[in-house]
Amino acid sequence: MTTRPRLPRWLLLLSVLLAMVATTTLGAAPDARADYPNPDPGDPVCGPSWVVISAYGTEEDTTHQGAGMEWGSSGVNSWFIAGIVQSLRDKGVQDQAIKVRNLKYPASLISRPWPGGLPDYWTGLGIGRDRLASEVNFYAGCSNHPHLILLGYSMGAHVVKSALQLPVVQSHADTIGAVLTVADPSRNNGQIGMAQAGAMLTINPDFSTGTAAVADGGLLGRLNVPGAFAGFIGDGRYFDVCRTDDHVCNRPGPPSTDDLAQQFAYSLPAHTQYGAGDHGATANRMAAKAVSTAVGFAASGGSDPNPNTPCAPHTDTDPMGAAAIAAACSVIAQDTWYTWGGGHSVSPPQATFGSVDQSDPVRSANDPYRKGFDCSGYVRFAYFKAAGYDIIGDRTADSAYRAPWSVRFGPPMGESVLRAGDIVYFGTSANIHHTAIYLGTGLIAEAPQSNEKIRVSPMSNHHDYMGAVRPSGSGSGGGGGVGGPNSTWGTDVRTHSTPSTSGPVYTTLSGPTAIRIDCQKHAQSVTAEGYTNDVWSHLPDIGGSWISNIYVRGPAWLPDIPACDGSSPGGGAHSTWGTNVNIRAIPSAAGRLVTTLAGPTDIGISCQKHAESVTASGITNDAWSFLPNYNGWVSNIFVKGAAWLVDVPTCGGGSGGAVGGDHMTWGTNVYLHTAPTATSARADLLPGPTAVTIDCQVHGQSVTAEGITNDGWSHLADRQAWISNIYVKGAAWLDGVPACDGDPGSPGGETHGNTRTTWGTNVRVHQDATSGSGVVTTLAGPTQVTVVCQKHSESVTADGYTNDGWSRLADQQGWISNIYIKGPAWDDSLPTC
Repeated sequence: MTTRPRLPRWLLLLSVLLAMVATTTLGAAPDARADYPNPDPGDPVCGPSWVVISAYGTEEDTTHQGAGMEWGSSGVNSWFIAGIVQSLRDKGVQDQAIKVRNLKYPASLISRPWPGGLPDYWTGLGIGRDRLASEVNFYAGCSNHPHLILLGYSMGAHVVKSALQLPVVQSHADTIGAVLTVADPSRNNGQIGMAQAGAMLTINPDFSTGTAAVADGGLLGRLNVPGAFAGFIGDGRYFDVCRTDDHVCNRPGPPSTDDLAQQFAYSLPAHTQYGAGDHGATANRMAAKAVSTAVGFAASGGSDPNPNTPCAPHTDTDPMGAAAIAAACSVIAQDTWYTWGGGHSVSPPQATFGSVDQSDPVRSANDPYRKGFDCSGYVRFAYFKAAGYDIIGDRTADSAYRAPWSVRFGPPMGESVLRAGDIVYFGTSANIHHTAIYLGTGLIAEAPQSNEKIRVSPMSNHHDYMGAVRPSGSGSGGGGGVGGPNSTWGTDVRTHSTPSTSGPVYTTLSGPTAIRIDCQKHAQSVTAEGYTNDVWSHLPDIGGSWISNIYVRGPAWLPDIPACDGSSPGGGAHSTWGTNVNIRAIPSAAGRLVTTLAGPTDIGISCQKHAESVTASGITNDAWSFLPNYNGWVSNIFVKGAAWLVDVPTCGGGSGGAVGGDHMTWGTNVYLHTAPTATSARADLLPGPTAVTIDCQVHGQSVTAEGITNDGWSHLADRQAWISNIYVKGAAWLDGVPACDGDPGSPGGETHGNTRTTWGTNVRVHQDATSGSGVVTTLAGPTQVTVVCQKHSESVTADGYTNDGWSRLADQQGWISNIYIKGPAWDDSLPTC
């Protein structure tokens, strides 16, 4: 890498001493001079949706270009801006919507006469502060309402912090999505709320998470982060990074002018190693947090990250969703035809010539001569490109819909819960006939039908929406685009670039973290807490690094995760035997056929139960196992092992995987329906008592059986069907199960055990149980909410009360501090998460 010649250390330190000792105050910068040249590059221009304004540090400029020096000659700004830009891309923001601007200001510690050279530090600081305020003021006036991310390193961090103090900047707070400062000379370790909200990251020399003493802080006068940005009770849009050995931002004791040169000399090696020191891992980590918050803040205001590009994400998304949309849009850009059967019976997934659809032979007559995709083949290809493996498989829309996705949204939840990249389905609970990729703002990318091109269409073109899934699993916690359906445990858990503890450390997870795992493999054995395990999981969202399964919640080999070499497509430690083994929708040989396993297959089993007896090869067995990867049942006759598998739990054991937990039906030959009425179409048949997962209930058609009449109906999330509460064990209105959206009986009428009421105005619901996480939605006034569970997390203070209880809201899919829920600080009647 080309480097800029630097001043000898003695001269640099002397210049520091001359500049700083001559300073009589550590207070605010003086008024700026108006005759300094205009910012470079050029004047600001309205147009980009996202603008990153970078204030570089002392003795840096943008005249020295080269790898790692695009935004400042030390490279620190470059590392963090590269992380911000990549995180925006991971959120689906298009490159043409992103603009990076350097705040050109006299960043120098050298004291020279004015004019004729650079001004002293405090004069330069004032110029930078005022120029940043001018930039914010300019962009706040743009008609396209761009979102700003402010970045400052060293003196540039001081510039950013100083600008936030100005009324003109605070008046445009809604324009600023996030602020990120590095090695801030005005850092205040003791500001209430910052460290508690997790906004201040202190790192040790080895880049593990460290701690900072409250009495320590910036080398110069320490400034508070204004409440509009500080989090805790506010929005939490400010993020800060400082090394424990960098006395520029972590000087022991109060600031003073008597040892500035000594403190700076001690700090110099650490002060310039915020990016190169760990190959950008810390920069990427903090950039992802800042961008996630910025995008969430923008989304809460209804903003579109790509307003001028039809085929692009138009809401928040995650890296996998953004990659899938990019692949889907590339197909549209190639003017690709819909073809019946296109994209199937081929590996890897790709466009193929279709065939004639016998139900529509005229329209599909040209399909055998056109290379393209049908609807499910198109979605399969997009997610193959996004995930790096065939995550959906060669399934129809109907079978893909019934697969065991970790994050699923039913029709009663509406379109508002969806985000770009989700897979949407259309049809009935008995027959899903179409699928597409959601783009946001009511748009989908779809392969519509024969004799038409693959295109972007309004979702409203289809009137039979049946729900959606989120393949990444994110949105269930974690934040930062790194969330997923699995979770780590323990503190300071390291991920490695290779599946070995001797591999380079990629990053350190300070506490339990939601993660997405795309595959796992056997590698180096690891022993911790008395356990030994040789399985490692691959984390695609955390730099493609690896983590030992010792630190992942669950069994040693995760049952629903495929092997990285493809040897375990079923994702489990059990195996079938024989050929053409049928998987059924219910534990009965008469149940609807889900799929057929052509030969012996590795499978994951979540539970087993006694149901219909089956005889094969001279053996009779009534045990059936549920396969979550197929969302279906197989007779234990065809599973290697004992008739009743010794290591598999019984279904209906109360694992509580979804909202409402596990429930049991009673009776034989109980019909499920497509709507909460006995006269609607039949969706399935339960031949005997069955464990079912219920996500919500409504008041529907009254049903009478065994002398009991009840109008309660429950929605079965895993079957996308309805069952009368008459046939579910429990009360007529099930305790602990929320009402479905739109139910006339709630919230205006019946109040069940999990319904609560909030108080106050503009109360924020967050992505996880911290006030610094992304905002899911804002409750404008007192609102009736359904609480799933509660847990102890970050303490929050409001109106003189402090409480560390947080509640998970079913309908809003987010967390709210118990401060804002009427009732006790901790409600013993609610389950603990």
